[in-house]
Amino acid sequence: MGKWSIDTRTRPGILAVRLEGAFLLDEMREFIASHNAAVDAFGTHAYRVFVDIRMLVALRPECATELEKAKRYSATRDNFQGSAVLTLGSVVAMQHRRTSQTGGVLDTELISDDEAACWRHLATVRRATKREL
Repeated sequence: MGKWSIDTRTRPGILAVRLEGAFLLDEMREFIASHNAAVDAFGTHAYRVFVDIRMLVALRPECATELEKAKRYSATRDNFQGSAVLTLGSVVAMQHRRTSQTGGVLDTELISDDEAACWRHLATVRRATKREL
């Protein structure tokens, strides 16, 4: 059974996500719906994403495919600035890196086991807008 939490109130401009356990497809879809709603709630205000997956079990292929959709959802938003992923397991980190690449967020993402490095990254990361490109 997978568990997740989303926090947009503790740190302004930060979408903080925690995923843990072994997700079933329905659980992942429920998480993605909540993730997308949280992204929408930022409106046009810039936001960054902090993801804690230290307690996440490697995702089943169908769940990884679904997770890509959440990343793609952020990647298509002009106000998305970047992300940082806190992880401990190398298998989970590799899987997350792959879904970040196919989801379109890898160029602004840091995947690390160092929480302070993740927060430093989020303090400075800024994605160019479509108008700037």
